[in-house]
Amino acid sequence: MKNTAQADGWMNGQRSNGISLGDRLRSGYHRFWYEASQAVRWSWGPFRESFKGPLTNLTQTQQQRTDELARSYRSRFENSLPPETALLNYSYLDILDRAKQALGWPVSTNQRVCDLGSANFAYAAALHTFFHPNRLTGVEVDGHRLYCNGRSRIDYARGHIQDLPQTEYVIADYRQFTRQAETITAWYPFVTPKPLLAWRLPLSLFHPAAVFAQVANNLVIGGTFVMVNHSAAEAEVARGIAEDVGLVCAGHYLHEAHLRPRIADPVLTIWHHG
Repeated sequence: MKNTAQADGWMNGQRSNGISLGDRLRSGYHRFWYEASQAVRWSWGPFRESFKGPLTNLTQTQQQRTDELARSYRSRFENSLPPETALLNYSYLDILDRAKQALGWPVSTNQRVCDLGSANFAYAAALHTFFHPNRLTGVEVDGHRLYCNGRSRIDYARGHIQDLPQTEYVIADYRQFTRQAETITAWYPFVTPKPLLAWRLPLSLFHPAAVFAQVANNLVIGGTFVMVNHSAAEAEVARGIAEDVGLVCAGHYLHEAHLRPRIADPVLTIWHHG
């Protein structure tokens, strides 16, 4: 495994490519609001999204697939979540289920699962349904971000997980997060700087090599790192970073049948220790 200094060197080289003065100015603006939210740490307590009824306006294909997933996993997300959030969970479960079938992936249950970059953890129910963990932890660096309704990400996250047993949401920089897990998941991690800026985060948080190195450190021997990238091109960038920190790819799956509209086909890869 390459050491952290080597990994950070790779990251710094990537970071300097294609970053304009405008990008740096945007980064400074984002950094101000990020640090302000970290200082204020605003929260009104758990926020439960209002229930708005069953899934509607689905195509026949969408309806068939959501019904199939609901039967297979004995979970109807729309019974406890509003339609848009329920469909989000079905879409995450869909990728995991299809990857499992395509790769012959032997998914272990009743283990510790950690998800990094969880945003407001709206998809926690899908992870819980698929992995059946004995502990599920979502880690998000920008968990105090405020929404236009005055609620923060942690308010939403606590609402999303309040009915899920043994589930928690932690606001932390994953580079300093040292808890081990048998399964670590990362949905669309930032491996190039432009998407990070688009999500209103500062460049000071762009350290993909250090994050992946921490994944390798936190993954127990025999554990599994599951990563989903937006496209094949992004997955190739992520592959280089993961291999540099000593992870070995055990399989990849290109997801072409989407439950929700997407610009490109996501790629799920499975990783183990080298």
